[in-house]
Amino acid sequence: MKCILPFMFICFLQFGHAQIEDKYTNIGERQTIQSQALGEERFYQIYLPPSYHINNKATFPVLYIVDGDYNFHYDSGLVEFLSRTAYKIPEMIVVGISDQGSTKYRANCSPNTEKGNGNAINYIKFINNELKFHIKNTYRASEYDIIVGHSIGGLFTTNYWLEEPSDFDAYIAIDPSLWWNDYALIKKADSILKGFDKNGSQLFISLANTKGMGVQQFVGVLDRYFPNQDRWNYKHYTHENHGSLHMMAISDALTTIFKNWNISREKFYAFETAKDILEHYKSFNTKFDTEFLLPAYTLENIMYFYFKKGQFEDLKILEDGIKTNFPSSLEEFYLLLAKQYLDNKELEKAETRFKQCLRINPNAFDAYDGLAKIYVQNKDRKQALKMSEKALQLAAKQNVRQYLINELQSHYNSILKSKH
Repeated sequence: MKCILPFMFICFLQFGHAQIEDKYTNIGERQTIQSQALGEERFYQIYLPPSYHINNKATFPVLYIVDGDYNFHYDSGLVEFLSRTAYKIPEMIVVGISDQGSTKYRANCSPNTEKGNGNAINYIKFINNELKFHIKNTYRASEYDIIVGHSIGGLFTTNYWLEEPSDFDAYIAIDPSLWWNDYALIKKADSILKGFDKNGSQLFISLANTKGMGVQQFVGVLDRYFPNQDRWNYKHYTHENHGSLHMMAISDALTTIFKNWNISREKFYAFETAKDILEHYKSFNTKFDTEFLLPAYTLENIMYFYFKKGQFEDLKILEDGIKTNFPSSLEEFYLLLAKQYLDNKELEKAETRFKQCLRINPNAFDAYDGLAKIYVQNKDRKQALKMSEKALQLAAKQNVRQYLINELQSHYNSILKSKH
């Protein structure tokens, strides 16, 4: 499997001194795929989340962006922010579908008509039969897929939902141009929705302060057939314009899809044992047909609470449950437990857990950094430097974000300057 580099870091040794140099930063990489449906070579951009390079067992949902050349960079940045900083959603792979110029893009996004001025049918075939197949066979993608489009891309996304509602699990249409062809899609929806399956994918549709888009008329048709909103979600952003709406709408849609991903403090205190935590995340695995990586921030806080309260039975329940239901998260569990022992000055137990982590993943840079801290406390400077240097080298190969590289480098430098 080819690793795509969302952030590039260069690691080199200089006179026995480990140093990471951040030469440049690149979000995503541009790749190609030959399309028979469209009869041409197509481009796409790919973003792989940080854990993709660190944990080689995890799989991830995929977000496809119809207007990828316009929105890929800030959409992938938003996904990383929501998953790694705000902890609102799980980490995801992001695929930006590139266009071949605005004329062809508009034609591909336009529904087919008797006049033949739209090519959406072939564009749908390309995305579902070729691009999705390629992504799932090239990257560790799970079975849960989302597609998002803005403006004319929103028209395509809405039409796609009507034509092939089972191709994706969620469709996000942002200020879609439903005025197209004298509001033809609204008329089409009225006939298609009569026979629509009551269960299945979700449509998230949004409207800015723009006029004449046809969104409210379309929502009226949706409300006629699905009055309880069990298949769709609509939001009108009266203070956002056509351009500014994008970030608000995609953020709201993703956090709605993955509602309750992060366990709140109140919900955690309402749980009786760690079994409730496991059941909470097992429900996500079932709903989204994905074995998610447990969110590290939430897991760390839960383990800290159990450790400080001496609730080691709950820690054991977590360990056993993760082994059975979330095996790709077991490495993270041992790493976090080792850090708790390290903070508590229980060095032998910490070392045991760090080594457990390394047996699962020999390239766990964080475990080597933890061992370096143990050797520092044991006054073994030579071994501490060796472990810290190993951590830096592995982190660079795994494209670890720069702020983590900075921490590893700072730790290495402090060992280097120490006298013992």
